[in-house]
Amino acid sequence: MTTTRENNLLNTLNSIYPTLHDAEKKVADYVIKEYFNVINMSVSELSEQCEVSEATIVRFCKRIGLKGFHHFKISLAREINEQDEVSHSPTIDLNNISESIQNIFAYKVDELKQTAKFLDSQAIKECLEVIGRSSLVHFVAAGNSMPAAMDGAYKFNQIGIRSIVHTTPEMQVSLARSLTEKDVVIGISNSGDSKLLLEIFEIAKKRKAKTICITNHFKSPLSRISDIQLTSITNEKLFFKEFSFSRVPSLSVIDALFLLLSRVNYNSSVESISDLEQALTDYKY
Repeated sequence: MTTTRENNLLNTLNSIYPTLHDAEKKVADYVIKEYFNVINMSVSELSEQCEVSEATIVRFCKRIGLKGFHHFKISLAREINEQDEVSHSPTIDLNNISESIQNIFAYKVDELKQTAKFLDSQAIKECLEVIGRSSLVHFVAAGNSMPAAMDGAYKFNQIGIRSIVHTTPEMQVSLARSLTEKDVVIGISNSGDSKLLLEIFEIAKKRKAKTICITNHFKSPLSRISDIQLTSITNEKLFFKEFSFSRVPSLSVIDALFLLLSRVNYNSSVESISDLEQALTDYKY
């Protein structure tokens, strides 16, 4: 599904990162870390810093939708000038715990702001429609994304939307094979290239179930085969270039769907939540 979203160069770069070639990833890694310095560099200076050819720099710029290096610098400079005054940096220093905490939380807040900008309102509207008329919502995830899937199933059940999640790959695949055209699969994957989720989505499509993915990478394999794609933003490459661990953006997307769905049938949602809370009173002091 093709969506429109407010472009942000660094967010776009993070989103297409897995699709870049190795040499292009060197450029991406450097730009993400040193974007304030990059705007003052020539193409030869950047190629030297990244240890790649000037031709790779130009290809990199075109891969992220720009005409060339000059266009890239102008776009990057414009975004930096439009930003609020920067009061944090991607630094964790054990000798300054207080400042490190401020830096971490500042980037967490920025992740949520950018995720809100990247979410397409039409895609959200379609999600509300297909989930609202579904017979069963099957949340699927792997590894670090599993807690978000569990949170989603719990919240949806709270407001009377029949939902299920399993933590083992075998059960997830098994359930996928029993899906019907009235069901919806919501897959959560930061990378968007989980073999497990790709297999489940392929099964879901064959069984004519609707598929929704929540991922950081809007050009990922999972995004391409999903009926509806929701993009979350993480800034973790500012701290670790090797991996992504944050669940905050995907959990927030789930929260947004939950709150919007609860407004579709507000009275029944409140009643459902109240009934559940009453049923759980025996487990509380």
